[in-house]
Amino acid sequence: MDFLKQIAFPQSDAHIGVLHLVLNVIYFLLLPFLSYLFGALVLSLYHNRKGRTNNDVHSIQFSRDVIAHILPKKSIVLLFGVVPFLALTFAYAQLLQQTSSISSSILTWGVLLFAAAAAFALSYHSAMKLSGMFDTGNQKNDEVESFKVQLSETRRTSGKYALIFLSLSLYCLIAGTSLAADPNRWMSVSNVLELLFSLDVLVRIVQFILLSLTIASLGTLFFTFSWEGGKKNLTAEYAEHVKKNTLSLGLVTLLAQPLFVVLSVVTLPVSALSGLVFVAAFLVIFFVFLASLSVYGMIKNFSAAQTGNAFYLFALSLVFVTVQITASLSSSTQQHSAMLAYRYSIYHEGLLASMGINLSAVTGQDIFNAKCSACHEFGVKKVGPAYKDVLPKYENDRAKLLSFVMNPQKMNPLFPPMPNQGLKPAEADSIAGYIMMMYKQAK
Repeated sequence: MDFLKQIAFPQSDAHIGVLHLVLNVIYFLLLPFLSYLFGALVLSLYHNRKGRTNNDVHSIQFSRDVIAHILPKKSIVLLFGVVPFLALTFAYAQLLQQTSSISSSILTWGVLLFAAAAAFALSYHSAMKLSGMFDTGNQKNDEVESFKVQLSETRRTSGKYALIFLSLSLYCLIAGTSLAADPNRWMSVSNVLELLFSLDVLVRIVQFILLSLTIASLGTLFFTFSWEGGKKNLTAEYAEHVKKNTLSLGLVTLLAQPLFVVLSVVTLPVSALSGLVFVAAFLVIFFVFLASLSVYGMIKNFSAAQTGNAFYLFALSLVFVTVQITASLSSSTQQHSAMLAYRYSIYHEGLLASMGINLSAVTGQDIFNAKCSACHEFGVKKVGPAYKDVLPKYENDRAKLLSFVMNPQKMNPLFPPMPNQGLKPAEADSIAGYIMMMYKQAK
């Protein structure tokens, strides 16, 4: 699937800079959504199974709510998942064109797997929503019971396949982007499975799992107690159930993250390191620390307002996770980007030449050496007079000098008439500026 690199357009240095800015925007949309979706699926499937096994209505309700928070509408998957993932894949294909890296191929598979995961996740969410409607209803007959059995099977299979396909998609995302940030492995890695036990990939997988469980826990707290005034008709028993199953998990995963932030930097190749990478890593740890303080405070003395603080602080840490990723990519591909920019300049000049366009700049010195130096010098008479003798009268009248250069007239009977050189106005202005500058310097 390297066809994306093959159809990528040549990129100038400015375009490459824009691509890196676009990647930041893409990651800002994609990373929080993917991590929340993965964490929500894990929590929802676990609590749904627990609730069905133990006949615990609170666990079942929790499993519905946690997935509903991230998938309130079907369009969310397209806007924050499929489109950004596809755009990220195209951006990497542009940046890695003319390399042997298989990153863009891995990311392409990631997009396809995510599309399948999204379809199953939406099916799971719909099945959970319908199950909730039937669970609260009083109507019971053979038809209703049969439909409930079908919903149960759909819920079980769609949730399982959503998590499987999403896990494979996320592995492709992590493996592909990790490989892209390590030019030393572009030629040596020919199969995605070769990255399975790579230390940097394993570190990022664990880091992503921690991020996912954290944002799903904090997000559930935020949407249950803070968003738009909190969940309507919230009972005390269910509120305690949510706190019990999110606060401790959120705190543990938050406290574990600084270690993996450090490891994610340590496992980067030297070419990917820069000051911005270290600053971003520090800020990730800083905001994770502040978020953990908020969660710890809620464990000691719960406050609905603190749920928003913890969620937003952690969202800020995700912003700097994306900065760390894109900064490492920018540093590691700097040399290749310079080569792409050079090839673009050659391609651009060839394209213009094929269209009969020549944008090469000609300086006044170039024109003087090509057209004027054979007849003129600044201090010595040749075929024409010395510039030191004729330029004083033009010193304060540049327009008159330009007029003479564009349309020369015989002025001195001791010298032959100056032929018209056929200069364009810009060229005449350039040579006029050059000879006047040289005259003033000599004077």
